[in-house]
This record gives sequence, C-alpha cells and structure tokens, in this order.
Amino acid sequence: MWLILFLSSIIWATNNCFHSESDHHRILKGLVMNNMMNKSVNPCDNFYKYACGMWVEEPIGDSSGVFGLITNMMNRFLDSVISFRNYSSYSHYNNEKLQRILESSEVKKIHKYFSMCREQKSSEYKPYIEAWDLPGGWPIFNSSWNSRTFDWLNVTANLKLIGSGSLINVHIGTDYQDTTQNKIYILPEKFRLPDFFEKNPKVIVEVFKLISSQFAPFGLNELDANKFVSYALTFETKLARIYHRGSNEDKEEIDEVTLATLEGLIPDIDFHRLLNIISGEVVSRSQKVIIVNRSYFTNLSTFLKGTDPEILANYLLYRLFVDIDHLQTVDVHCTDEVRKPMDFLFGYIYNTIFNDERDNEDVRTIAQSIKSVFSDTMQTVDWIDPDTKQEALTKLDNLLLEVGASDDNPTIDNIIEEVAHFKFDPSNYYKSYLNLLAYSTRKPFRKFNKRTERSDESYNTATVNVFYDILANRIIVPTIILRSPVYDFHSPHSVKYGSVGWVLGHQFTHAMHGKGRIIDSKGVVGLWWTKKSEKEYRKRIKCLQDQYGNHTPSCQTLPANTKEHYGKSIFDKNVLDTGGIRLAYQAYKDWYARNPDKQETLPILTLTNMQIFFLSFAQFCCEISMPEHSLSENYVIGTLSNFEEFSKVFNCPIGSKMNPVEKCRVW
Repeated sequence: MWLILFLSSIIWATNNCFHSESDHHRILKGLVMNNMMNKSVNPCDNFYKYACGMWVEEPIGDSSGVFGLITNMMNRFLDSVISFRNYSSYSHYNNEKLQRILESSEVKKIHKYFSMCREQKSSEYKPYIEAWDLPGGWPIFNSSWNSRTFDWLNVTANLKLIGSGSLINVHIGTDYQDTTQNKIYILPEKFRLPDFFEKNPKVIVEVFKLISSQFAPFGLNELDANKFVSYALTFETKLARIYHRGSNEDKEEIDEVTLATLEGLIPDIDFHRLLNIISGEVVSRSQKVIIVNRSYFTNLSTFLKGTDPEILANYLLYRLFVDIDHLQTVDVHCTDEVRKPMDFLFGYIYNTIFNDERDNEDVRTIAQSIKSVFSDTMQTVDWIDPDTKQEALTKLDNLLLEVGASDDNPTIDNIIEEVAHFKFDPSNYYKSYLNLLAYSTRKPFRKFNKRTERSDESYNTATVNVFYDILANRIIVPTIILRSPVYDFHSPHSVKYGSVGWVLGHQFTHAMHGKGRIIDSKGVVGLWWTKKSEKEYRKRIKCLQDQYGNHTPSCQTLPANTKEHYGKSIFDKNVLDTGGIRLAYQAYKDWYARNPDKQETLPILTLTNMQIFFLSFAQFCCEISMPEHSLSENYVIGTLSNFEEFSKVFNCPIGSKMNPVEKCRVW
C-alpha cells in the first residue's frame, strides 16, 4: 500500500505541469482503491472480500479501519497540542485567534498541568487519598477517628464530585417533555453485587489483591486489607438488596418535586446540601428536581440509621479506591486525562486550524440531496399511514444539520472563561487532578437552568464520528471527519456519495428507527407512530433481524440461543445501513442525471461510476479482524445483498450470494 502511495507521488511530481490538483487527487484515489481490492474474488460471491481483500494483506493503520486511521491522526494532533509541541508548524498558526488562545494564561495552565502529570503521576492510591483532605480522615488509617464528626452526606457528595459512585447518583439531563430544558435528576446508584461477583468469582480475588497491594504505603497489613474489602462487599450486597427492593423492573417510579418537598418526604437526607456541594452553586429549595425510585431513598434513609458509621466510612473509601483505579490506571496517558474534560478547547483549536468552509458546504449539499430523497421516499411508501407519514415528514423537515465549525460555535472568550473554572494548584498535581474531575462534574450545573436551542447544545468537536443527536433531532458532522479517507473534496461524487453520503443516509434513518420512533418532531418523548404503521414497521425489521441471526457467516458456528442474540444485537445497524445506502444511491443517481458530463470514474479502476459508488461504500468498512468473518464483512454483504440496484450494477445472477431471491427492505 505504501509503495502505491509513493508511486503516486512520483506520478504527480513528474507530471505536475499536466495535471491539476483535482487530477492528482483522482490518480491517488484510484491507486489506493485499486490496491485495496482482491480482483480474484467474484464481486457477486463476496463483495467485501472483493473490495477489501488486499487491505487484510497490507493494511493502512490498525484493525479498526477508516475511523481508526482518523482517530490516530487526531490523537497525534492532540498529543502535539496538549504537550505544546510543534503547533507552530501548522500553517494556520499565524491565525490571530489561534495565537490568542494558545498564549492565554488559562490555556497555559493546562500545559503546566500536563507537564506535572507526566512528571508526578503515580499508580499508588496514597497521594490521591492524601490530596482529598477529608475532614476527620478515614477510620482504617486513623486510630483517633471520631464517628460523631463523620459526615456521610459530605463524603457522598464529594465522591460524586470527583466522578466516583457511592450511595446517591445526581446528574443533569434533558427534560423529555421539553428538550430545550435541562433537569436535575436524583437517582439510586446501581450496585453490581451480589449477582456480579457470583457470576465472576475471579474478579473478587483480583479486588482483594489490588486493594491489599495499595494498603502497604499506609502501614497496613494484608489481613487488615482483606477485612476491609470483605466488610465493604458485604455492605454493598445489602445496598444492592435495598435497590432491588425499591425498584420496579416494569416501570420506574419518577416524581418531579421541589427540593423542599423532597426533604419533607425524606427528611433524613439533606438533598439541598448534597446539590450545593456537587454543583458548587447555591441551589434554591424551590428548585424542581426529578427523583427516580423514591422508595429506594426512603429505604436507604432507614438503613443508614442502623449502620455503624465506621462501616459506612470504610465502604465509601472502598468506592473511592475502586474508582480511582478505574480513572487513573498506570497505562492511562496524561493526554487522555486532559483531553476528556477539555474536549471543547481542543475541538476549538482543531477547528481553527482545519475547518474549511468549502468542504462544509460541499457536504451540506450532499446531505440536503439525501434529505430530499428521504422525503420523496417517505411520501411514496405505502405501508405507513397518512398520520404517521405527516409527522415523519415534519420531523425530517425540522432535522438540523451541523457540518464542521460554524459561527454558532463558542468564541475565544467563551473558551477562556470556561477553562478559568478549573482550579489549578501549581504546587500539587494530585489536588489539581481531583479539581479537574470536579470541574467536569460541575460544568453541566453552570447552565442547567438556561434554555438551550438545538444548535447551542454542546458536543465533543474532536469526536471521530458522524452522529445523530436523537433529542435535538440533528445530525453532526465534526471537522475531523472531513478528511481522507472518509472525505476528499476532489474525489468524484461517485466516491463521496458512496462514503460520506452513505454515512449521512445512515444518520437520517436514525430519526425514524429505534428510539427515533418515540421522539417526535419537537423532541418530546412519546410514540407518534400509529398501531397500524408500527405493526408494518416491525414486520419489516423482523425480516432483517431473522436474516442476520441465521444467515450471516459469523453466525454459522454459533449455538441457537447465541445466534438469536447476535441477530438482535446487530440488526439495528443493518436497518440503518440498508436505508442509508438506498438514500445515498438514489441521491447520487439524481445528481449524475443533472451532471452527465462530469468525470465520475477513476484512473486505474476499470469500473463504471455506479460500481465505484458501491466500492467506495464497501471500502469505507474495510477492517482487519481476528475471526474468519468480521462484523464489517457481514454488514457489507447484508446491506448490498438486500439492494437490487447493486445486483443490476454488477450483473449478479439471481440466487448468487450477493443477489438472493428473498430480500429485506424497510425504507
């Protein structure tokens, strides 16, 4: 593969006076696509092996395929930015906005934090425990510990603040009756015990070993450590029983009440103080919250009254131990530690350097053409009744598309102001680490009472994926996606519609499939499909579900029960893929009918433009997989074998693997 890339550069170097930039890109694209193919395979027998056969022999990058390549590119970029190495080498560094944000004192403290992390990060628990500085300390480490001064609510709130679980879960989430509003949700923690350790006995042994090894720096022996873990697990088993006793598997108990009302219902838990600590704000007692499974909290309150404070304190320390290990293992890089809470900052920097409005507009045009085809398709399908069809068309019309960066994205001042909320202690890395976790937890609370428009809702701009935001009814195409091998402005539309066009079609289909069927055009949760349309819909997806559970290569050697589970677990993607490829193909045909004089084939490839469309789709899915048959292979075969237009384009005989007699179709 790399030889092909090298040869293409020679071709360009020796012929640059005869070829335009577009010609160069087309030559390179043709060479790369050709070199991924195994032309000895009949495309009607296995189109995935035909399209991707040589990728397995000499892959570009790792086994995760296209998105793996782009993820690696993004990670290398972030490594250089976070460590403040080589960013001046980017051609856009002279951009005034970029210089201002990189040279700001707030961003420089992120650099300093990163440097401290690289120098001081330890795999031992002790410095984290000491940095937490809990008043009164912990009974297992402090012989003079006083149970009368122990404040379990304060510890619980502070555990939540640094991302650890304990007794009560609190988070900011969307109001499902008005998706422009956010709500405070108070929920039980979910306890894995006792079922988890009963099913995974080896795990409990590892927990004992792990915590025992971390007790030595505190001067405690293995016996003390084992007692500590044993008591903690016993306590969590009791909490798990309280959770299950208060839960209703068929229907969750959900109440919206003010904090004042909630404290009247459960007076022994000071929810008001809990929220003040977690949010870092002064929360009004008139603030409405949504409490889930209120009976759990009633039972918890009674249970804690009869609990020895020392046992409770040690259990909360156990939760801290378990979650610190999860958040701060030896192999976790400092880059990830900074990247996750500061994704908005690095996304802004990436957009400033790489966002190209020419590319954005090109993809918007492709997306709009696919949206138009979906609208036409929706109007002509005969299995959806008029009421459901009208709501579906309204939802599709209201669907928002965000491509790359826009004027609505955060400003430099917004970015710097947000970073300022991170309390950095230049003398103590471990305190700064806990402060960074607290910063992440408190971030949603700073705007939860503000009304948000769909385009205002934040997302990680450094995300390496195109995705459908189901509650906001919007498709988001981050800047990072708009680069080769996913997208190249100079590629023929046959390639672009087969790759990024199919991905967009997949996302549009989300609005009408799965959970998209229970959220209407206004973002309100509720089934808007009539019973008649719902019945027809389920009949069509059942066809795909059965097909994937019984006929895909990866299922052939599986037991019957596993085969059924496998089919159910992946058919959602197949519904979206089969819908997406149909939309993208029709949109491309419409475009080509309007532009018949455009050069839509590629050098080296002896294929028609329509064949290149399907090749582009399949090569988007190329990956290396240890099993004989990968999921990607199943997706490609399942998607194209159900599409009659593919069989026509490649002249596949009826009854061949890629052109079965019985086909499944939803859209």
